[in-house]
Amino acid sequence: MEYDMNERKSGNAKVYIVLLSVALVIALLWATGLIRWEDSSKERTAFSGEMIYDEDGDITVPVDEWRALQNEVQQLRQEVEQLKSGRHNGRVAVKAQVQAKEVSKPTTTQSDEIQTSDAYNPNALVLANYNHDWVESDATVALKNTIDRTVTQVTGRMVYYDMSGNMLDYQDFTKSITIEPGMAKSFTLKGYGHKDDYAYYKSDVMSSKPDRKYKVRFELKSYKTR
Repeated sequence: MEYDMNERKSGNAKVYIVLLSVALVIALLWATGLIRWEDSSKERTAFSGEMIYDEDGDITVPVDEWRALQNEVQQLRQEVEQLKSGRHNGRVAVKAQVQAKEVSKPTTTQSDEIQTSDAYNPNALVLANYNHDWVESDATVALKNTIDRTVTQVTGRMVYYDMSGNMLDYQDFTKSITIEPGMAKSFTLKGYGHKDDYAYYKSDVMSSKPDRKYKVRFELKSYKTR
């Protein structure tokens, strides 16, 4: 009986020693900060600069700051849209200006180049020489440019008279021809009365028909220049 009591006391002492050792270890760990007892019902946060982390390591932002960030993002989007709209409107304005300039730019048409005797000098081109022998079917005509621009086309009328001044016939013509200012250029036209042996009175006239001769008068209708 005494032996059992001694054995129980020895066992209780061992348990106390173990519990004391455990308590000392826990106290040491608590002192060194290796273990902490915190309220699990409260959210644990740790601050690192301006970032806020929750207990799971996720970044959290207060509601007020989140709303402020949303407002800033919305403003940035509006500014980007305004910049895009400004660029588009700028391109449209530039295109409209270019089109307006193209519309207002004077264009050169054929009617601008054709210069009639009513609006311009009727003596811009004058008859410099005329020759038609009775043996030739064509007459040689030379016109002189009296203006300070190069003529590129001429429309005129050749009128034929007998030696008494009576009109015999006329011939209208248009010739593409280059005559520089102050210069004369020759070309050919159908001679008057060739089948009837007519000739220009200053040219070679048929000796057996001396009365078959005529005079001419040149009328300028219009011309083109460059």
